Amino acid sequence: MTALANLALAFMLLQYYPYPYPRTRVPPPQTAPGGANTDAVATFTGTFKSADKKYVTITLDEGNSMRMYITHSTKFIRDGKPAKAKDFEADEYVSVDAARDARFNLIAVRVEAIKKPAPPKSPQTDKPAQ
Repeated sequence: MTALANLALAFMLLQYYPYPYPRTRVPPPQTAPGGANTDAVATFTGTFKSADKKYVTITLDEGNSMRMYITHSTKFIRDGKPAKAKDFEADEYVSVDAARDARFNLIAVRVEAIKKPAPPKSPQTDKPAQ
C-alpha cells in the first residue's frame, strides 16, 4: 500500500513541476536551389527496377541492387515536375537522394528520372604501332 501511495505522490509532483527544458520542434528538411535535399546523406544513380508501397529498388551502374524505403515525404520527379512512383518504368535511368533513419535504414528522399550520361570516349590513336 505504501508503494502505491508513493507512486501516486510522484505523479502528483510531476504535474506541478515544469519540464526541465523547453520542448523544441524539429525543423523541416532544408532544400537547396534546384530541389536538392540537404538532409540526404548520399545520391545513387542507376536503373529503376521497381517501386511498391514500401520500397524502391534500383540497380547501380556497378551491377549491385539497392532497396530503399519509401515514406510519405519521398518525392518523385520527372522532367522537373512532381510525379508518382507508378509513372516510372523499368530500366529507366534515375538519381536517388537517400538519407538514414534512426535504425540506419536507407530512406529514399527524392527519386528523379534523368538522362543516362554518354559513355566516356576512349582515346583514339591514329598512329600505327611501332
